[in-house]
Amino acid sequence: MSEATANDSRPSPPRSVDLGELTLWIPGAAVLAWWIYDLSFQWASLVEFRFGWMVVMLSAFLFWERWPTRPKEDVPASTPIVVGLALAGLPLIVMAELYKWGIARVATSSMLLSLGSTLLITANIVGARGWKTWRHFAFLLLFFYVAVPIPRIVWQPIVMGLQTFVATVNVIVLNLSGIPAERFGHVINLPNCQVGVNEACSGIRSLQSSLMAALFVGDLTLRKAGWKVFFLFAGVCLAVIGNLARALFLAVTAYRHGADALKEVHDTAGWSVLAFTFVGVAVLAWIVTRMEKRYTQAMLAAETEDPEPKSGTPTRHE
Repeated sequence: MSEATANDSRPSPPRSVDLGELTLWIPGAAVLAWWIYDLSFQWASLVEFRFGWMVVMLSAFLFWERWPTRPKEDVPASTPIVVGLALAGLPLIVMAELYKWGIARVATSSMLLSLGSTLLITANIVGARGWKTWRHFAFLLLFFYVAVPIPRIVWQPIVMGLQTFVATVNVIVLNLSGIPAERFGHVINLPNCQVGVNEACSGIRSLQSSLMAALFVGDLTLRKAGWKVFFLFAGVCLAVIGNLARALFLAVTAYRHGADALKEVHDTAGWSVLAFTFVGVAVLAWIVTRMEKRYTQAMLAAETEDPEPKSGTPTRHE
């Protein structure tokens, strides 16, 4: 029996709960609760971040999955490092609160609070357990940023770039299919009407959903970091392709039936893209998982059939 098969046959470690250990995580849990509370206002007001509570539930599930395999032996970080991390995070939280109360509760304040909360949670983990434990749960912190609104100074160029890309590609495809079309900014000019590629049609919403799904599914089903990155890239490409098809469908519908017909199919097309993205991510996960499994088996077979003898005798240097 191979080592991989033997490991797969072992029972899962018990999810025992040590109340003494859990008390060490209370400061980080309190910071996380405040972090979620602040983000909940953004999730309620921003349409593109309505999936925030889903990220919370998925993060809780990933934590539950990782808990049994956490490092049993770890060395807490030194006091100067813990204090340094905390002192680096507190000013960011203070700045976020001042910005929120003095100006407005916007994406910038939430991002500052998120960065500060991440540093404080890191200080709690490495101070209570150590860096091995932090690395074990680090993906959860990264995954949670999917639900953190991006400041407008960063968000706007991304959305405008996607709008330009979608409009440009659709004009090229329309012209190749015999439909005359021109692009002016984010607007597609047709002979009988105009079709605007707005922020929703740029694909940013399905792109965020695809990122969330690809990160979550990839972490559960794949083992190697390289395959996870490949799966994430494939999921993003899938979302982009879906939105290109959506915008093309809307443009063809407007050309054939007029701009008024878009009101009847716009929402249906949007939901269809989301369904296409989630189904596509599931199919991609099945394909990539099989690819990784076959690659791992091929590597194990190659190592087994390696005719080169591996000598454990060290080389003598004169």
